[in-house]
Amino acid sequence: MAVDRAETGCRSRAERGPASRDALPCQNSNNSDEKRKRYRLTRVPGSDDLYTTRDNERAVWSVIDGDTIERFGLPTAAEAKAAFHLRLNTASFVEHWGRDHALFFTVTDEENVHPTLFARRWNSFLRRSGAWIRSYIRVLEPQKQGRPHYHLLVAVKWNTLPEEFDWEAFEKCQEERRVNGPSALFRELRERYKRSAAPELVQMWKFLRKVLPRYGLGRAELLPLRKGHEAISEYVGKYLEAGLALRKHSWKGCRRVEFDRRSKACWLVCTRVFAWRSPGSAVWRRRVGELASAAGVTDFEGLRQRFGPKWAYSLREALICSDRDSWLMFVSVVGAMRNV
Repeated sequence: MAVDRAETGCRSRAERGPASRDALPCQNSNNSDEKRKRYRLTRVPGSDDLYTTRDNERAVWSVIDGDTIERFGLPTAAEAKAAFHLRLNTASFVEHWGRDHALFFTVTDEENVHPTLFARRWNSFLRRSGAWIRSYIRVLEPQKQGRPHYHLLVAVKWNTLPEEFDWEAFEKCQEERRVNGPSALFRELRERYKRSAAPELVQMWKFLRKVLPRYGLGRAELLPLRKGHEAISEYVGKYLEAGLALRKHSWKGCRRVEFDRRSKACWLVCTRVFAWRSPGSAVWRRRVGELASAAGVTDFEGLRQRFGPKWAYSLREALICSDRDSWLMFVSVVGAMRNV
């Protein structure tokens, strides 16, 4: 059956005419101009400035400002999975490409833009000026000022000579700049570590200083890996954990971690779709099986039809918190209702 393109909103550019914020076709909820949902906070009894969230009642959150909350306590299962799978894949990335063909790349926004716009700028840079990057892992971290900040691992074709790089001169140079600015000692130390760097790396520094401002990507730093894959995975992983402890209402729905989809198949060893091997998860899976057996179904689709699309959420207290006797009574009631 033919479908009228005008009815779906997917008209050609000539048919649409000038772009309008009030008539944009084919928008997704995560990148449209609609108002973003805020985190639902519940005040801790007896406290004026501490809260809990629906997805993690064990953690306590404090409100930093009208847009930012900070967590104190244990991460959620999703956050723990994100940190675990990032560490595992970071180690695999460095092991696959080699420490001498990988670089640590940081990009800092200086215009205080939204992460969605910052990601578009990064994608534009990668598409037009990123041919030197063979593969990458990207982590989004909010700075204290609220600006988006990228930590990246990038693979390159040339040898980065990490063992020959003068880290002592580099660290002293950074400290001198923070204390005294671009002094004579600063310039001397800078020339020292530049002489120890790979020639291709020095050329990339010049290239980035010239090209990055065109894309609005702000300041950047590109350095060899100082340590092996175990250490670098912990180093990158801690940034994700620090970033997950801060939540911004205006950033809700933004992607925190991105793996290069062009080449990740050759080094990706883990995704976030897995179950923890723990006593609690074993109990949960066993009880889901008992619930399905009592309800007379054999898969998750059957559970959704029997208990609703949000069955795992609505039955979470019975599945997780009830003791064995209470659970058996609940299952027996479910079985009796099936035969009614």
